[in-house]
Amino acid sequence: MKVTTARSIYIALSSFLFPSLFPAALVTVVAFDMPPLSPTPPRAPNLRIELFFKNPDELRERVRFLSEKYGIASFNLVNKSNKDAAVMQEWIRDIRDEIPESDVSAHYSLKFNKCRKKDGAFGLLSAFVRDVTADGHEVLLVTGSGPKGALDAVAALRRLQREGEGVRKTPGPTAAPISSGCVAVAYNPFFPSERDAEVERDRLRDKIRTQLVGKVYLQFGTDLEKLRSALDWLTALRQEYARGEMDGGTDRAPTFSICGSIFLPTRKLIAQQKFRPWNGVFLSDKFLASEDGARSIVVEMMRLYEERGCEILIEAPGVRNEKDMDIVEGLLRDRDNGRNIDASVRSNEVDANRNFLATTDTDANSELKTKNEREKTVSANTVVTKRRKVEPLHRAPRSLSSSPLVRSEALRRPAVLLFGSHDVRLHDNVALQLASFHSIVIPVFIWSRKEQGKWGVRGATEVVLKDALRHLHSKLEGHGSRLICREAEDSSEGLKQLCVEMRVGTVYLNKEHVTESRVRERRHKEDLRTVNVQVIECQSSLLYDPTSASLSAGFSGGGHWGTLMPFLKGCKKQLGEPRRPIPRSREISIFEGLKGPDVWPNAIPVDELDMALVKGTDQWQLPILSRFPMSEDDAVSNMDSFFSKGYGRYEQDRSRADIEGSTSKLSAHLRIGTISPNELYYKIEDSGLDYEHRKTISRRLFWRDLAYFQLLNFPNMRDRSIRSHYEGTEWVTGEEESRRVRAWQEGRTGYPLVDAGMRELYATGWMTQSIRMVVASFLTEYLRVDWVRGCAWFHDTLVDADSAINAMMWQNAGRSGIDQWNFVLSPTAASQDRTGAYTKKWVPELAELSAYLHTPWDAPAEALRRAGVVLGETYPHRIVVDLKAERQRSVANVLAMRRENQQHNDERGYDLVALPHGKQTVVFTLKMYRIDREGRVIQAAAKRKSKPKVKQTSGRGQRGRSQS
Repeated sequence: MKVTTARSIYIALSSFLFPSLFPAALVTVVAFDMPPLSPTPPRAPNLRIELFFKNPDELRERVRFLSEKYGIASFNLVNKSNKDAAVMQEWIRDIRDEIPESDVSAHYSLKFNKCRKKDGAFGLLSAFVRDVTADGHEVLLVTGSGPKGALDAVAALRRLQREGEGVRKTPGPTAAPISSGCVAVAYNPFFPSERDAEVERDRLRDKIRTQLVGKVYLQFGTDLEKLRSALDWLTALRQEYARGEMDGGTDRAPTFSICGSIFLPTRKLIAQQKFRPWNGVFLSDKFLASEDGARSIVVEMMRLYEERGCEILIEAPGVRNEKDMDIVEGLLRDRDNGRNIDASVRSNEVDANRNFLATTDTDANSELKTKNEREKTVSANTVVTKRRKVEPLHRAPRSLSSSPLVRSEALRRPAVLLFGSHDVRLHDNVALQLASFHSIVIPVFIWSRKEQGKWGVRGATEVVLKDALRHLHSKLEGHGSRLICREAEDSSEGLKQLCVEMRVGTVYLNKEHVTESRVRERRHKEDLRTVNVQVIECQSSLLYDPTSASLSAGFSGGGHWGTLMPFLKGCKKQLGEPRRPIPRSREISIFEGLKGPDVWPNAIPVDELDMALVKGTDQWQLPILSRFPMSEDDAVSNMDSFFSKGYGRYEQDRSRADIEGSTSKLSAHLRIGTISPNELYYKIEDSGLDYEHRKTISRRLFWRDLAYFQLLNFPNMRDRSIRSHYEGTEWVTGEEESRRVRAWQEGRTGYPLVDAGMRELYATGWMTQSIRMVVASFLTEYLRVDWVRGCAWFHDTLVDADSAINAMMWQNAGRSGIDQWNFVLSPTAASQDRTGAYTKKWVPELAELSAYLHTPWDAPAEALRRAGVVLGETYPHRIVVDLKAERQRSVANVLAMRRENQQHNDERGYDLVALPHGKQTVVFTLKMYRIDREGRVIQAAAKRKSKPKVKQTSGRGQRGRSQS
């Protein structure tokens, strides 16, 4: 087998993977107490993928990416130099640290691992095989192409066999013998010369006779007839081996499995093979002529491997991200459909339908020339699965498929569909879609007030969540199901009890992506393992799973690490466009097919949950419910109303609090999950509005994902500074802090625009983004109050209290985040309320003071009298008077802190932040805070008049505007 010149890991998926690849970026599986794989070859093929990595950090990242996004737990490590074998065990430990249940196959190259000592090469091999296989892992023994040395694969296996026999015969304590079937070997069936082919077959027979071989890997080649013949011969050889009939023997031996290698037919791979073909890889002119020709050969190879029950190894040019997985999935679809999709149609599918839970509105019929051709294509391309009909791939969504990581027999057992506080909907709910394949589905919500803690569901969010649960229960009842609500101090224990009670085999949930939920979801897995319940984790609340994105340290992609543009570009480059949801009209069959148990488990009515229980005469929840009725239907109505009225003017009106409909007000629905971010994203992208007029609202969704990416990397960012040295910034404290905070919270600062925003927040749980930024800037820059106080208050009072987004905004406002606001919003200019309507509504005591509405202290005494305003009585005096002095003090405090923490400054005066895994990155730092080693503010160099003006790029652009 050809050994690629890069380290690799392969993915081993279960035999139920096909006919379609599992949904990229959506499903993570945790399988508990599954029976071990049988030594007999699987009847349906598995998929193995080589994934390249350059260093241990990247190995960990790739393993984490594959595990958390695809549920992968089996990996192959490639030996490309004489140094690799020495560190292979460390790589294995790295993988096991990330995934304790992982299964690793380590390549060992006899070509690279030589030794000058007598018998040293075999000693190295023997020790390596024992070390790796002792932990249950596999060794893939490779000699390489070309002349064989004295210790080739055949000789090595024979010596390992003799050594094992000697160990078994030696009395007393000794090293354990090497187990049968723990070694894999390579076989090349594509030699053009029959003599060479016969030598290769004889060598494989000799390897198998040692009874150490458990797997045979087929080299990649393009002669399909030679491949068919080789598979027939291997099948017969395997039968002889299993019956113990090789060379007339009588001992029964464990059989071996077969894995066939394929290359991804990419333009880059084809060009590489034309320029510098690999030794021992025999490629036809058709394969090298075009991508379509190469693709047709690869698809036919995959079909042959599937027919013979072989595994498939994607060997080159490697799988690094979801785009590469899209190519793999396209090949699998072509194989399963018995055809090759036209290149243009295939491109549309890969771009728009990145997994089989996706759909496309692209009409590729324009690729067809005539009506007869269209009818012929439709007829040829319609596929029927056991569960659901797949419409023609060029004009309809792909079929829904059950999770490939759930055994078919498990679908006959009940499943729990576990709802959270972030996914309270039926439409575009990936967990629901996958659970729907079970014979019985039990929708469940478990409420634990104890687990909410400081950053869970609190205050106003409880009100809208409870309303959403009411509507979800009603909607489920309309489909013949119901929502089982329960309470428990420990939600994992409560979930386990329910699973045991209902004999549940699988639990489906959508990941919440916050610090506490990761702990909680891990507890679910650990507890459910004890009762043999499988957990399938899905992704439905963000455009992208934050664990799958990676960013380069420093400045790249139009900005510094962790800012919007590098993140946005990185996601699209690495992961492609966001998943496109199945249209609502096509999900009806899913909901109608949900079948509950004959006897439902006990449940608490939604209204009796210990959530948003408001007592007394102050029914503060009513204005919130009036403004934000929380259901899927309300979310869609809200969205449609915005797109028909305010969407076209969003770019110019988005900062206006005095214009009704200037923003969508969908943030609460996104937080609770009554609407899918993917549905909203494609509503925007498919709107027909040109990019310049839709880019800001589209980017709002990426800002949202970015917040979760930051929280993933900085789990304590909600109350601890990301720039850790900013913890030493001086803020106002003591009684003065309490006085300022209380006035701010109550909307009695004496600054009308700020007070209007804070009163609206307290009354309704919401205010527009531009006003949020005004009040946040006021608290941190002018009142000099620690941003943590504002973050906590917002979390308690916002209906859309999202701890990741909230913390990101407040960190940036407090200058300690990954970004720093490059603006300070004036509390008096009031560009957000040009007509005054907003302030008059929420500060009615100033409604008659039109000319001086936002600066009543400037009003003449007569104007105040006519308006009925008495400052200090009917409306408070300003909490601070000299805004300029307060702002100067804020800047001075930051500079003082930075001067005391020079170790966190780079040579240009930028802050340095420690990333996970110990790396440091430069983060954007405002010019006014950049200091040299002497603590002096760095002055911008004067521009030469003789030079034309060039805009200096700092990665900021119009960040202030796009964020407002």
